[in-house]
Amino acid sequence: MNINTLAQENIEYKSYKLPIRLYPTKMRESEDGKVKYHAKTMFRNRINMEDIAKDLIVTGVIGDENSLEIVNIWNKLNAAMIDRILNGAVVDFGIGVLYAKIQGSFDSKQSEFDPSKHFIDIGFRTNKETKEIAATVRPVIGQGNTLKPELIEVFDIESGKNGVFTPGGQLVIKGKNLFITGTNEDVGLYFVNQETKDEVCIKTDKMAKNGTSEIICSVPASLESGVYCLMIKTQKSKQNPTKETVCELFDKTFIIE
Repeated sequence: MNINTLAQENIEYKSYKLPIRLYPTKMRESEDGKVKYHAKTMFRNRINMEDIAKDLIVTGVIGDENSLEIVNIWNKLNAAMIDRILNGAVVDFGIGVLYAKIQGSFDSKQSEFDPSKHFIDIGFRTNKETKEIAATVRPVIGQGNTLKPELIEVFDIESGKNGVFTPGGQLVIKGKNLFITGTNEDVGLYFVNQETKDEVCIKTDKMAKNGTSEIICSVPASLESGVYCLMIKTQKSKQNPTKETVCELFDKTFIIE
């Protein structure tokens, strides 16, 4: 479904409230010295194509097609798009374009691609039509001025390096507002594979230290080679009276060779 056919569908996306949180930004102050705030989306949950297919069937947007058949077709489209993207094509798939990009710096013009320093990622850029639709939605501040967890340094003790994980080794995570708390089953520190989106969780009772400025824990021995990021799921009773889990996915990436 491209953006043109999407515009013809009776999808009530406007009826939903986009929740955001505001965080103080110390580096940006107004002329009178007041602290500025920046907003970040509060992610409700993570869904996959099967979830979306089932929603479309239940709401009658599409017929009685089997959701697994829809997912199978989508998987084939994904494989075809990835093949073309990794061969240098820019793929327009309706709501924006996908393209390959290289992460990591090179020392000189003659430098070779080094998988320990560089990796290929897939970038995304929304198109004009999608931006126009997004412009019609008005976010709602659902949690006020909460404090955002922030990563400062992630040190892998086994390798003695930053930017890498050693499965089975120890990890020291330094930052701000890192403390993980709550009784929900999904609360914990997550290692997220950027390619497969697989998540491995470390519960707070398995951590050597769970503090506001520092977390010490083991890197799951089951992690395979790839590029990972960290994610925190926590509950903050004062800022979150509904006891919903707050999810914070950090941008910084790490490599397991």
